[in-house]
Amino acid sequence: MSEPLRPRVTDLRAPALALARWIALLMGWVWLGEQGQRLGWSLASGVLAVALWWALRLVLAQRMWREAPARRTTLSLGVLAAAGAGFVARSDAGPASFWMLMALAALWAAWSAALDATAATANRCRRPWAGWPPVLAALISGSVLVMPVAQPLTGLPVSLVLLGGALLASATLPASPCRSPAPLTATGSLPQTAMGLMMGSLWLGSAWCANAGWSTPTVVGLHLLLMALLPGLVRLELVPHQLPPMARRALPLALVLAGGLLLWMEQTPANGMVGMVLLALAWALPVPAHAPVQTGLVRQQAVRWAPLGGPALLITVGAWSPTMGPQALALAYGGLSALAGLTLLAVLARETAQHLFRSTPPTTPRTGSASS
Repeated sequence: MSEPLRPRVTDLRAPALALARWIALLMGWVWLGEQGQRLGWSLASGVLAVALWWALRLVLAQRMWREAPARRTTLSLGVLAAAGAGFVARSDAGPASFWMLMALAALWAAWSAALDATAATANRCRRPWAGWPPVLAALISGSVLVMPVAQPLTGLPVSLVLLGGALLASATLPASPCRSPAPLTATGSLPQTAMGLMMGSLWLGSAWCANAGWSTPTVVGLHLLLMALLPGLVRLELVPHQLPPMARRALPLALVLAGGLLLWMEQTPANGMVGMVLLALAWALPVPAHAPVQTGLVRQQAVRWAPLGGPALLITVGAWSPTMGPQALALAYGGLSALAGLTLLAVLARETAQHLFRSTPPTTPRTGSASS
């Protein structure tokens, strides 16, 4: 009986690992942001914890782990993050609690980076239903975040969900470290920044959400489903992603351009919904397998660390929000839209120049008689 079951268990490892990774990702965005509002509102409107988690994930993915960590390391990080979340959730507001939250954000970032590195080395499941782990993770995360809990049990649901994610990931990981490919950050950094800004600023609120009259659980659920549903639809091929190379590079930038422009313009529910969908779709589209080669050390480093502009932008929005209100977030989206437009023009110009160069026939010296 064990032999027929072994292939099925193997097939379940990839979606199980994806479920654990998405739980850590979504809970990091939403729960850390919520606790930042509760414990650190006076500092950058409470976004420092989620910005630190976001930035450290990028740094660790770039430099610290050239190979996916071993199962014991990943499990230890997950268990510590689960325990720390329960402890922070029960703590009262104050400087000590805020710094405990910041330490938890750093630990959580290490766990998330470990899961990201492991997912990069794992064989992806090719079954159509493998696109649904992010949706299931969003439903689990949303249920935990809006669940009413008695005072003595504060933090217990969050800890149990994180602990379950850590154990689930541990059951699917190899015991020894694996080589991890270098993360591709040159292509797709603007969609990543736009999506991170949308999730990181969730608890700051926006004018169009207020105009729509939505409750906090509705806004949280909308953000979770947008981040989780569109990658699932892309994976199920309900959203086309098999595009020519030029379109694969240009389409995410065009979506960020349009989505950011809508969120910068008049703050209406229609503009807000369409803009968020466009940004989430830009982030969900797969990054091209081979990013364009950059020349020059300075340019390589600039492209490599460009995603760190996302956490910096989030902190800037948080610092400006007390004086500018929702306009601070709208201006950030407008800046991303302008940057996406400039990058899109550069991509189109480079592709057009390369196409003209390839289509121009080489000139050969003419031979024959010459007048003397």
